[in-house]
Amino acid sequence: GDVFDIARCTRKIELGNKDSWEKEWIALAEVTEARAKQALAEGRNQTAMQNFFHANNYWRMADVFLQGFDPRRAKYFSKSQENFRAAAKLHSPKMEVIQVKCGDEVYDGYFCHPRNPKPGKWPAVFMIGGADAFAEEIYFSGRQILDRGWGLLLVDTPGRGSSLYLKKIPTRPDYEVPSKACIDWLVARPEVDADRIAVLGISLAGYYAPRAAAFDKRIKALVGWSGCWSILHDVYEFCGHLQPTLRRLLGDVDEATAKKQLAAFTMADCAKNITCPTLISHGTEDRLMSVAGAKKLFEAAAARSKTLPLY
Repeated sequence: GDVFDIARCTRKIELGNKDSWEKEWIALAEVTEARAKQALAEGRNQTAMQNFFHANNYWRMADVFLQGFDPRRAKYFSKSQENFRAAAKLHSPKMEVIQVKCGDEVYDGYFCHPRNPKPGKWPAVFMIGGADAFAEEIYFSGRQILDRGWGLLLVDTPGRGSSLYLKKIPTRPDYEVPSKACIDWLVARPEVDADRIAVLGISLAGYYAPRAAAFDKRIKALVGWSGCWSILHDVYEFCGHLQPTLRRLLGDVDEATAKKQLAAFTMADCAKNITCPTLISHGTEDRLMSVAGAKKLFEAAAARSKTLPLY
């Protein structure tokens, strides 16, 4: 986003008033979207792209304090996605809108082409966001990957983005299943080097990504921007204010059901199967996810090359 627009927006928000938060972010999103469309009509494609990307994030911010499956979530998500895709059409290198099929489910996402790749097939990174973070959002955390000549795959796997907001597909403990479908998609691409595929997980994907690496030897490197051994113990019980979010990811279940289901979200049965080079970073003062889980995951991983920087 634009730091000055954001400053002006937040100055208008009434402290402690969630309705005011929603109202001001929507107002900024609408103005920015109109600015993008005007620039596009005038042939100023770079300005249009930047404003569409900004509007995408402002629509995202509008839903932050909404609860459960409030219908406004789907509305704001759709607007956010619409703006991102308008920007993607103007982006260079190319950003493809794609779908990945997994059983009876279909996940939406993007395949971002690298910038100035070396001759030959491309290395590629499958990047997974945390909690209900969506593909359009985490692009901004991973776009530097493109500058290194690597492809970037972003997919709204279960419990995240369009899969949750629009299709009501909840998260699942066996994340190796949807992850396998995504790696299958990458391997099938003729541009991608099937021997140089990495998976990178952010936040709650500090569970999802290691789970994928434990079951799929086609993954040649694992990076966790956090590490999680047990979502029940390291996140749900550790951070009380994330509990409503996690219950929503499971399908908006009650407390008892959430605890019962989250007990299955553990690396205990498979961490020993992680053999690819592994990097897990975690904050020692992280208040959302216990650093103890990252340490336990790191110790259990069987990778001969592994690193755990703690900050």
